[in-house]
Amino acid sequence: MGTDKNGTMALPRTKDRSKDRGKDRIITLPRVVMSVLLAFSVASLYVAFTLHDDSPNPRLRPQAILAVSPLPASLQLRQTEIFVELAPRFTGTLTVNGIPVPDDQLDVIEGLNRYAFTPGAGKEIEELPPGRACAVVDYTPVADASDPGGSYRWCFSVS
Repeated sequence: MGTDKNGTMALPRTKDRSKDRGKDRIITLPRVVMSVLLAFSVASLYVAFTLHDDSPNPRLRPQAILAVSPLPASLQLRQTEIFVELAPRFTGTLTVNGIPVPDDQLDVIEGLNRYAFTPGAGKEIEELPPGRACAVVDYTPVADASDPGGSYRWCFSVS
């Protein structure tokens, strides 16, 4: 400590912090704005990825067809399962690449009304050939004799 001009003891000077007040704060307006914008961006990405439906427009399928797999225009392996889910009042048969799948090779899940076929050894189709593959379901109503039913075809690629 020193003395001033008058010979009295002077206290040490404290730094004037009026200029530095904003620098010590953790929460500032720019940080709040950036945090809100970042949270909004993350929420937007989440909504964009979760609400997007990759399946083809179901309105283009007949009402009797609830779901098909593989999805049309998708790329699949040679042993991929091919299935169709029909509305409860319909029954169906499956044809793959022009070859009718025998009933004893169809995996039928009655509760879902799902008709599936997986190529394999000893089956009508052992593996799907590379290139374009198509499946056709012929569906008929169970109780309504006046409804002739119909068919639906979808194609996918095999690697």
